[in-house]
Amino acid sequence: MAPAATSDDPALVAGCRAGEATSLEQFFVTHVHYVERVISRLTGPTPDLEDLVQTTFIQAFQSFGRYRGEASLKTWVTRIAVHTALHQLRSGVRRAVPLELVSDADEPSDPTEAPDQQAASRQLARRLHALLDRIAPKKRVAFLLYTVEEYSIEEVAALTEASKAATKSRIWFARRELMALVKGQQDLQQLVESSGAQSWR
Repeated sequence: MAPAATSDDPALVAGCRAGEATSLEQFFVTHVHYVERVISRLTGPTPDLEDLVQTTFIQAFQSFGRYRGEASLKTWVTRIAVHTALHQLRSGVRRAVPLELVSDADEPSDPTEAPDQQAASRQLARRLHALLDRIAPKKRVAFLLYTVEEYSIEEVAALTEASKAATKSRIWFARRELMALVKGQQDLQQLVESSGAQSWR
């Protein structure tokens, strides 16, 4: 779900801008798990996840001098994470993980689901990510930010630095292409038709 707007600690922001180690560490600890989740959902299973998270925070640390507080730190680092994921998807060199080798422990789950339901949901999500690899990165990322992370059209546009019109178009075309890919697979078709975040977790 999209993070709620919050006020960041001015002392933390000032410390990060100044490159203070304690502030940067606090910033990292506060946001690393969320960044990891966002990147993993945008790229799908990949052994490069740790490197992508590290790249995101290196870029954030190097960019703090230009941070002016127009967005919260969480939104700001999410934007960097989104662009890191996009770059990885565009590169065409992403190393895929065979679905049977992905550990269930590495994937987020709904604690209200029974273990067998969680396993079924994870397998469904893996199959869907395999199909998402056939959709252009910009459309894929916009679609997942909107349907899975539950950002608004305006927020997706801001995170991807696109217009609202382009964002709506990318989401619509991604969904249409995905519907064509899942044709004949009833479980996946129902998931895409609902486009609900809960089913993707």
